[in-house]
Amino acid sequence: MPLDPISSAAKDIGDNVQRIFASLLRDWDSAAGHIEERIRLWQLTSTAKLNAEFPYASYEQELSNWQTRNQSPPVSSAELAAAVEDYVALCRAAKLPDNQSFWQRELAAATAPETVERKRRTDSTVSARLLRDEWQKAMDKARAEWELERIAMLRREFMEELEAFLQLLQQLHQQLEMLGLDSGLFLDLSKGNLSAKEIERFQRWAKYLASDPGVRSLCDLLGKLRQLELSERIERAQVRYTQAIELPDINSREEIIGIRLGRDIEHVLPSELALLAEPETSILFDLKYVESRLMCFDMQGIQRVQQHHQKEELRSVEEAAKQGPMVICVDTSGSMDGMPETIAKAVALFIAGKARQQKRACYLINFSTGIETLDLGDDFGMEALIKFLGMSFYGGTDAIPALGHALGVMQSETYERADLLMISDFIMASLPGQLRQQIEQQRTHGNRFYSLVVGDCYMTQRLTSLFDHEWVYDPHSSQIHELIGFEQKLSISAKNG
Repeated sequence: MPLDPISSAAKDIGDNVQRIFASLLRDWDSAAGHIEERIRLWQLTSTAKLNAEFPYASYEQELSNWQTRNQSPPVSSAELAAAVEDYVALCRAAKLPDNQSFWQRELAAATAPETVERKRRTDSTVSARLLRDEWQKAMDKARAEWELERIAMLRREFMEELEAFLQLLQQLHQQLEMLGLDSGLFLDLSKGNLSAKEIERFQRWAKYLASDPGVRSLCDLLGKLRQLELSERIERAQVRYTQAIELPDINSREEIIGIRLGRDIEHVLPSELALLAEPETSILFDLKYVESRLMCFDMQGIQRVQQHHQKEELRSVEEAAKQGPMVICVDTSGSMDGMPETIAKAVALFIAGKARQQKRACYLINFSTGIETLDLGDDFGMEALIKFLGMSFYGGTDAIPALGHALGVMQSETYERADLLMISDFIMASLPGQLRQQIEQQRTHGNRFYSLVVGDCYMTQRLTSLFDHEWVYDPHSSQIHELIGFEQKLSISAKNG
């Protein structure tokens, strides 16, 4: 069954996309599914457009009316003349030959005075049917030519849009690979419907991460917030071992293992063969041979066989403790406007993606004077994350609501032993003592607190007590400093001195 023009165009688009972007679509399943869905929707939308935009719809309706009229002949001369006028108008609008001179003759014949009324009616009926058939042919040709031209234009526009989108995805795929991230896991296009603008924003952050070595080093460092803690446990294990044993081989005679009675001449003892030296004793040899009572060497071969055994043993096993959930607080206040905010959001995007890749629960908090939150559970879509990170408040900075909310989140079962990372320039007021006490209390439950300072303006009075580790990133020099680690070394040196 032949395909209709729209289906044929959709198939052609799919084949071209598969040919041009074969590697990308093979490695990124959700992208391939997303493109298939977009082509399907284009097919439906284009079909609706063709039906709605057909410029000869009025002529098509007139043709339908004429076909209905032909079912009840005879047709009057006036009706035939009006129908011919509509037919000629269609042909001229569609730039098709109208054969106007022929129809003028038909009309003249139909309206000429005749002595026989029946003949005039017959001529009119024949002309009406002929007009119906020619009109239908002209309408089919007009529709086919218009649809092919319109479909070609729609296909060209959609293909350009699709190629631009896939080139963007290809660049993004390469950048995510440079960052060690799985495109399919990090950006699942089957969930939600990311716009090209949102993907461009995502691609801009990914490009920034991939091109700036300082930010990449920072992300690699923050991606390992909590080093793997090894624990030891004893477990019962079924151990399989192999043992080599020697067994007799009855099919080979390699070694003497004793004496036996028989009549194997080749293995007879020399003392028995000596009986053949005298005629009197040779009779005895013959008798012993017949009775198989000759003393012979007993010969036997040895074969080595591997036997497999299983036994249960107690073993000591080292295992890595699972990395826990994460809470990320991102400062989007006015002081972060520009490059600091871009760095903060790019890092937050990377850490959230890493958390998803490591199957760690992740909770995101945007803050300035107020907060906005997003719980990135197991089934979250990157669409929601990109839109969330697109928010900017451009107000003052108040970390107290964000930290207070984060401490509340840590009370839930999902975020027990969560790691908190706060990304900010820390141009803010000092934190109240009650909040510090809550952080210290939460730390006793296994929670850890980290901070990333973007810039060089920050509060120094709380660095040694509030966060377990603190990194300072200078966007101008791409240098990373670990302040808490440095101060801890100074403290240890002072004690040892």
